[in-house]
Parts: sequence; C-alpha cells; structure tokens
Amino acid sequence: MKRKSRRELVLEIYDREAMGEVAAVEIAIINRGLVAEFGEGGVLAPAEIARILIDEELPVRFDQVFNMGSPDDRFERLFAGVLETSTLVSAEDSLRRIDALCRRLERLGDKRGTEYARSMVLSAKNAARAESRKKSLSTRERDEQAEIAEWLTIWLRTPDLFDDWLELRKGTPEFKRLFSECVKD
Repeated sequence: MKRKSRRELVLEIYDREAMGEVAAVEIAIINRGLVAEFGEGGVLAPAEIARILIDEELPVRFDQVFNMGSPDDRFERLFAGVLETSTLVSAEDSLRRIDALCRRLERLGDKRGTEYARSMVLSAKNAARAESRKKSLSTRERDEQAEIAEWLTIWLRTPDLFDDWLELRKGTPEFKRLFSECVKD
C-alpha cells in the first residue's frame, strides 16, 4: 500500500480529530501525527500546515498559527552561541560542545536535532573556507581559517574519530610550525 504524503496525512488528521478552526493546539496535534508517521523529519512548520488547510478552504486562526515558532526554533535556542570559529582554540571548544550536544540528541533519538547541528557545522565550514581565501586577511588568519575548515570537515565525516584525529594533527610538524602558540607542551 502506498504511503500517504504529509499533505494527505495533515488532512486526514484534521478530519479524524474533527477539528474546526485550526489554532496552535490543532497544529501541535497535526505535527504529533506527522512525527508518529514519518519520524522527526515529518514535522512541518505551522505556516506549511496552515497553507495545506487554507488550500482546502478550511478555517485557520492566523493570529495564533503565524505567531508559533518553527520546528527549528528549539534547536536555534539550544545551539545559540555554541559555534565560534574565529580562532583554533574557540573552534576546538565549540566542536567539543556541539559534539556533546549531538551525542545527547542521538541518545534521545532526535534526528532533526542532529541534522540541525550538522547543517550548522557545515555552514561554519563553508564560511571558514571562504574566509581562508580572503586576500584582506593576513596569511596567518587565512591559514587558521583553512585549518578550522579542515577540522569541521573531519568532524562532519567522522565525528567518532575527531578527538583522536585532532590530537594527532596537533602533533604534526606542520601544525606546530604554523600554529606553535596553540601547541601545549
């Protein structure tokens, strides 16, 4: 049997729950049904659910629905200020904190949270890579941003090996030459 689309399930839940005018509570009920069917990735933003219902000419309380947060709001709050990549020291500290948060989210089975974290790290990697190419920065600053981009890449590819890899990397002659002030004796 063909699996229902999220749109079809939104409308089915609306009918099954005998919803009248849809407000914040009804949006939450619909999203719980979507998560039950599709997992964490099935969640829709309140505006997306409202659009589906409006397309079917069903009543929606706009004042409540559009004041609701998006599904990613809780992750934005959770990860706010965690990722700082201006220096090697701050990047290392940030990656360790993000890794700890990701592992906690994984234990809780929160795939959406871990995906949010990974997308945040990917964006930081791309920003660091772009910074490493800026001619307006000193050679030292460009080297540091390129190194940070590499660290973020390694964490994205193999988070379980990152700590060991980083310790090995910090022990290399190249790293010691480029970033001697970051090497602890």
